Amino acid sequence: MKKKMLKKFASVAAISGMLVMLAGCNASLLNETEVEGAQRPIIIQGPMPIEAEDFAKKLDKVKVEKSGNFVFYKGQLNNYPVIVTKTGKGMENSAAATALAIEKYNPIAIINQGTSGGHDPSLNVFDIVLGKRTTNIGSLKTTNMDEGQGIDPTTWIPMDLMASEGSGSDESANKVRYYYGDEDLLAAANAVKDTYTKGKVVEGTIGSADFWNSEVDRIKWIHEKYGTSVEEMEAASVAQIAEAYDVAFLGIRILSNNKTNGGTYNPGTAAANQEYVFEVVKEYISMMKK
Repeated sequence: MKKKMLKKFASVAAISGMLVMLAGCNASLLNETEVEGAQRPIIIQGPMPIEAEDFAKKLDKVKVEKSGNFVFYKGQLNNYPVIVTKTGKGMENSAAATALAIEKYNPIAIINQGTSGGHDPSLNVFDIVLGKRTTNIGSLKTTNMDEGQGIDPTTWIPMDLMASEGSGSDESANKVRYYYGDEDLLAAANAVKDTYTKGKVVEGTIGSADFWNSEVDRIKWIHEKYGTSVEEMEAASVAQIAEAYDVAFLGIRILSNNKTNGGTYNPGTAAANQEYVFEVVKEYISMMKK
């Protein structure tokens, strides 16, 4: 009888010990989850592999997730969660990738970065533009012309799709819509611009649309109409979605060519931009920790 009681007490003690250990493990897991949940990730976007994968290689503990055509490289930088998104090219792809990322990961900030074509003749290949403003240069309304009167793109009017829920005849929409870069992200970008030695880093206006302009007169017209520094195919759609969700946004674009001053295309600009954006993200993380 005595032996049976001792065995019973030993079993109870063992089970109690296991429960304590499990409780401790659960508490530890809970604390880790709470800490990770408190750190909303920073999302870095690049349209093409050449514009995203170099940055992804710089992260620690990377896990790859895919959804549709979009690839998310989930990792850490200085023990802070950072997600690199390969969005694909174009306004529709980048907008969809942005909405999906916001819903899935609840980011604190989004940086859309990559290459671009120059509009400002004072900027050269390898110069970087920080998007103090970003705008959709493909949202346009044509003037009224009858058959046989021809086509005149220089008379087309900017159309602000967010100005009205009415039809296209609403004149309140006949203006340029600018999305402004987040002040803290801009501050981080400016704080580390001296680390970049391959060209200038300037604040400017990024223009986006699903077209590739190689007509110099057309480029000059857009530059004069919108004040654009560069053109590309993604940032404005990302800025629009980020604003809808109240997420901090900044576009950072490097000139890979510039037709206005003869600057020829250089694919090495994509990697150079990611190196600079890496420094920006480190600075932004440091600012948040302070």
